[in-house]
Amino acid sequence: MIEYREFLYVAVTLCALAAVMSKNMLTSAISLAAMSVGVALILFDFNAPWAAVFELSVCAGLITVLFISAVSLLRKEEAFFAEDRTRFRLLPLFALIVAIGGWIAGWPFFEALADYARFGARGQSLGSMLWETRRMDLLGQIAILAAGVLVINSVFAVKKAEK
Repeated sequence: MIEYREFLYVAVTLCALAAVMSKNMLTSAISLAAMSVGVALILFDFNAPWAAVFELSVCAGLITVLFISAVSLLRKEEAFFAEDRTRFRLLPLFALIVAIGGWIAGWPFFEALADYARFGARGQSLGSMLWETRRMDLLGQIAILAAGVLVINSVFAVKKAEK
């Protein structure tokens, strides 16, 4: 049976590949944000709350808001520039080969990593750690992210009104 840690590792990897492979900049920014959320969950699970909070607020929050804002401003110019993506055609095959090799060769490493995560979390599950131990951190980060989104949206609404 697959553990939630293995699911997080796979989800982070898939989101990273989607961020690199996507032709749409908005999809890439959202995939990058989802990857950052997964990394923050892994860091919370490894009992590194400060690193997780930083990852969640700065990477998944602020940088994503700035990326999406920049993409929305540059959306009209994007249609004029066709990008040559032929160099990325073999990336899924390369990622599959690396994943299979990592699965075979890296399994003991990930088992040791999962044991470390259990030790660091003091036997708590990820859900209980987030919602019982770190509830205020999580809610504070969500509030800061929402405030940042509202500020950015209000700034761009004023810019559009000026045009």
